[in-house]
Amino acid sequence: MITSCPQCAMSLSYDDERLPTESFDVLCPRCRQSVTIMPPSKEEPRLPGSTASLEGMALPEAPAADPLRALVDLLMSGIKHSQAGGAEVNKWERRRVLLCLDDLALREKLRGGIDHSRYEIFSADYAPEAIEILHESRAEVIVLSPTFASEHQGGAAMMQYINSLTPQSRRHMYVVLVSQQLRTLDTYLAFANGVNLTLHPDDAGSFQSVFERSVRDFNELYRPYNQANATAPF
Repeated sequence: MITSCPQCAMSLSYDDERLPTESFDVLCPRCRQSVTIMPPSKEEPRLPGSTASLEGMALPEAPAADPLRALVDLLMSGIKHSQAGGAEVNKWERRRVLLCLDDLALREKLRGGIDHSRYEIFSADYAPEAIEILHESRAEVIVLSPTFASEHQGGAAMMQYINSLTPQSRRHMYVVLVSQQLRTLDTYLAFANGVNLTLHPDDAGSFQSVFERSVRDFNELYRPYNQANATAPF
């Protein structure tokens, strides 16, 4: 845009792209006279292929929207999406639990106390089988009885295997010891036996709630360590 000072006739030039949409005042650099600049009107942007103007065209009348119906539809779609997402998480991110127990009734009681949409359960009858399942399934939780495969000292063999793991591998495994001689959530005996959690068989039906409480306490205890080493909690 080019204009001139009304007093001294000095030519004033401005870049159209930088001009505001409304009029503004400037001082003439020669005579210091105030000059009002009136920017040219800018064409409103249109979608490609649109007509020059829709003014005067008869547009179909849109039906009146029902705000309540729209809100209900939005909430229902959100619920369906959440349920679908939850099912996917449960399917692919379930915790894997290996039962190394000689008591079949105790096995079934534990299975009955676990939400199978959140936990995947494996069972073994002998220590070599249990170790093979651990390698194949990458089970994170071992529920072990001291009398497991007692004729082959399976309980001792499993603890020997667990104790041979590197510290990094051991931190990604949660070992639960089940025995009539133990109290549930006895942290002292858990530490003494080199396991993460103790469970009395009478509490097997409540295994999931006991286990998840123990994991919360475990993660809280190791939270500063995990933060310092950028390690994910169990």
